[in-house]
Amino acid sequence: MQPEKTRAVAFYVSMLAAATGIYLGIRFYGETLLPYQPVTSPSVLPSRAIGHPPDVLMQVLLALVVVIILARAVGSLFAYFQQPPVVGEIIAGILLGPSLLGRVSPGVAGYLFPPTVVPVVGVLAEIGVVLYMFLVGLELDTSLLRRRGHAAVAISHASIVVPFLAGAFLALYQYPRLSSHSVSFTSFSLFLGVSMSVTAFPVLARILTDRRMHRSRMGAMTLTCAAVDDVTAWCLLAVVVSIVQAKTAGAIWTIAMALAFIATLLLIIRPLMTRLATLYGNRGRLTQGVMAMLFIALLASALFTDLIGIHAVFGAFALGAVIPHDSGMARDLTDRLEDLLVVLLLPAFFAFTGLRTQISLVAGPAQWMMCVLIVLVASIGKFGGSALAARLTGLKWRDSAALGILMNTRGLVELIVLNIGLDLGVIAPELFAMLVIMALVTTFATTPILYLLISGENRREFEEQPASPAGTRVPLAASERLSDCPVVAAVSNPHTVDTLIELAAAASPVEGHPLRVLTLIRRPEGGVRSGLREIEERVAPKTPVLLAVMERARSMGVPIETQAAWSDDPGRDLVEMAQAAGAAWLMIGVHQPVFGTDEMGGTVRQVMSNLAGSSIHLGIVSRGHLKHASRIFALVDDIVDGRASLDLATRVARARNYSVHALLVADNGSEPASELTALVRDASRLSGQWLYTDILRTRESANILKQVRGELLVLGAGTANQINLPINVVPERDGCIVVVQGADTRQTTAPVQ
Repeated sequence: MQPEKTRAVAFYVSMLAAATGIYLGIRFYGETLLPYQPVTSPSVLPSRAIGHPPDVLMQVLLALVVVIILARAVGSLFAYFQQPPVVGEIIAGILLGPSLLGRVSPGVAGYLFPPTVVPVVGVLAEIGVVLYMFLVGLELDTSLLRRRGHAAVAISHASIVVPFLAGAFLALYQYPRLSSHSVSFTSFSLFLGVSMSVTAFPVLARILTDRRMHRSRMGAMTLTCAAVDDVTAWCLLAVVVSIVQAKTAGAIWTIAMALAFIATLLLIIRPLMTRLATLYGNRGRLTQGVMAMLFIALLASALFTDLIGIHAVFGAFALGAVIPHDSGMARDLTDRLEDLLVVLLLPAFFAFTGLRTQISLVAGPAQWMMCVLIVLVASIGKFGGSALAARLTGLKWRDSAALGILMNTRGLVELIVLNIGLDLGVIAPELFAMLVIMALVTTFATTPILYLLISGENRREFEEQPASPAGTRVPLAASERLSDCPVVAAVSNPHTVDTLIELAAAASPVEGHPLRVLTLIRRPEGGVRSGLREIEERVAPKTPVLLAVMERARSMGVPIETQAAWSDDPGRDLVEMAQAAGAAWLMIGVHQPVFGTDEMGGTVRQVMSNLAGSSIHLGIVSRGHLKHASRIFALVDDIVDGRASLDLATRVARARNYSVHALLVADNGSEPASELTALVRDASRLSGQWLYTDILRTRESANILKQVRGELLVLGAGTANQINLPINVVPERDGCIVVVQGADTRQTTAPVQ
């Protein structure tokens, strides 16, 4: 064994042994303490209301409308100030509870959340948590965790052990003051220790992405530590819950059933899920039958873990973890569930938590000092354990400090833990309110403290991107560099890809690499889609538009290569990918009114601007079709747009056996320049294609469209602007229009041989 690995293993074993001994000492003394008061039942809003609710369903729908509106509004406000939106959504839930609305306007609060509505909101909240944990399990990449080595595991477990022991020490002070005779010190201290140890992995990942730190070495280490922390903390909580409920379920029976459940997942369910993912890969979509199977497995797993004395969230998380996380099935499943979860069910959970959170219970200087003490112990324990372990494993002090700050993020995961503790009666409402405040403070403080730490010259080091093997930056952090190809087609609308793919395939060389088809997916803001798969940006989903492209290419017998990539700026990223491909042409479809009096449209405008001065021609394809086309009309002049138009026309004509009709653009009705006619002759000779020529006497769009009706028209962007060509109206007629922005290059006008 290598010396470094030996030291790491020795440190890890010593840390666990010391932590075990320390906790046993705390437990020995704590069991002699007497609790102070009984645990009171969770308080709900006052029952008086403005009238009696005539219909429970109506009241539930009204409550959900208010919850969603306020959650989105406050979350967007926090996002505007570069804070995680989930913090704002949590605060929105608290504002609707007895902490604010219940105090300011008890009547309104009672009408929105009467006793008949609160249980329904609670059920929706529980379902949301189960689905959330299932998606968290889907994001887990065990292979990536193994590749990160022993350092990440040591740091992560140190970030759990130290705050866990700090929480156990704090229990010695809080148990006589905030617990009851029905709760043993062991259960109380274990639960308080776990509540101090968790890290909100999805929130942390979103912070790293927003700060452009997710692909740096330190960012990758932080993500891995948080993922290990996530798995370990949930397993630890499962043990704590089983111990708390051992009096009714029996500890031995619970442990035996849990081991049987895990064995069933690994030996039976995981192979079945792998085969199901393979079946999905062959068909390319989730059928209702497959969705039904997945939901049955999800509900059964959650139900079983709940029956054996562990919370239902563990069954959901475990099932998600055994589904191949890199599979298209996992991504499709996430896409289908995410919006429902983020927009409806999680806000319901935040509202339900807010209804149970009574900040007013933290009353008086002594209570607030205890709350401050909880925040300090949680922050120092999490930061100290993470940062010290990171420094001992070789990271710089500044990197270690940044990692410790990030690992102190708790967010939604902490709320799930606290609600479990409140449901089990382990923590009192007073302590619940204090711990909710702790979760908000630690999550809210992460971004500004991190900003201060890495501001100025230090920022570049934290945002540094790993280099590719050739020493150059990999565009979009794609899973592989794009292979050289002469034509790249970018698609976005599955209903308009046919003509675009036909023209792009025809413009590709007869021999060489196949057509490369790209689609960019805008990265969702916030939500749960922030796991290791997306942060590493290795594999983006096969979107419906790519499936449509593959089907069209298969029917045409055209070989293509497809790639989907995440993008926050499609106009920039399309150009970067085309340049990385060494493309001669980038073909895109028109999305909205492109050529009018003074506007050209969003992404198309950006692509045209970003390609200015490059060596790549751009072709913008209208929404027309080529069903009856047999000729290509090319408006040709001696500027770059005209030369590129002739290049594209001869490429397509050779592949589709079209004739080419070159309309030579002359100035003021004069004869075309000799250079222009020579250009056409050279193109005809080099391409082996006879070019018919004519002189464009009038530059009126109506006359031009009438002349080329039912055919393919290729012309430069400058000419299209001059004649106000209505490219977006082409679906009303047969034929197709391609508007070209030429590159300033010496590339030949003949097709690539």
